[in-house]
Amino acid sequence: MLFEPLLDKYKTYLKQFYGILRFLQVAERFTLLFLLMILFNAYEFFYIVPGMEDFSRNQKYIDPYWFNIILMAAGAVILIFFAAACGKLLREKRELNLVSTLEGNFPELRTKLSTACDNKQNFNIVTDKLFKDVYEQLADVKIKKLIPGRQILSAFLVLLLFSGSIVFCIVEGFSFGISPSHLIEKIPDLPEGKASGQLENESSEEIDYGVETVIIKNGEQIEMEINPSLGLGFTNRIDSGTAGEFYESSNGSKKGFRYSQTYTEDLPEEYEPLIKQYFEKLSS
Repeated sequence: MLFEPLLDKYKTYLKQFYGILRFLQVAERFTLLFLLMILFNAYEFFYIVPGMEDFSRNQKYIDPYWFNIILMAAGAVILIFFAAACGKLLREKRELNLVSTLEGNFPELRTKLSTACDNKQNFNIVTDKLFKDVYEQLADVKIKKLIPGRQILSAFLVLLLFSGSIVFCIVEGFSFGISPSHLIEKIPDLPEGKASGQLENESSEEIDYGVETVIIKNGEQIEMEINPSLGLGFTNRIDSGTAGEFYESSNGSKKGFRYSQTYTEDLPEEYEPLIKQYFEKLSS
């Protein structure tokens, strides 16, 4: 048919501009990702690869700073390529539907163009007249109106902005004071029990020695409380840190020094039954 070569010409023409738009959009994503990598010192991720740090230190061809820049650029290319491949696999392939586009933008072609395409194998007086009318109207179409000029200009300006930012950061050596290693340092270390999924008691367990904490003074009953943490003062053992301090003190002085294994303190006589009971429980 006469109108088919004209449709093919229009389709090829528009595909070129939509191809430019897709290229600019991919380049825009690449520059954005590359800029973020530079700002947040993402090159440290690449040194997780075994041997990469030694290779960077031992190679003499490229300055370490530029070596890190190349690493981040290569990483951005790989990530963008991977994202584009996944997008093509997950999304259905969309072709430019030129017939619908022309009919939607040029009312004089509405229903006529699609009818002519559906009946292009039928040759009779009616279809022949339809084909001629469609050809004449297609020839008068201003196909430039369908070019995505605003989208191309917008993508180009954003690409220019990101590219300029990248050049500035590289030349000035600018980046944020944030990097993967700094973020890891900010994460507090979990206690061993919590890290292994075990429950940890929030408070230390209190040891019940069965000591009655009630004394009688002047005919009145008075409740007393013995802090369990003070119990170490009444034991016949000493912790390793305290023992080390005693040994250092004894070695640094001329006179010999021995620490006592008993604990004495001037207390009111009302406390005597309680203390006696306490030591009896410890010795049992």
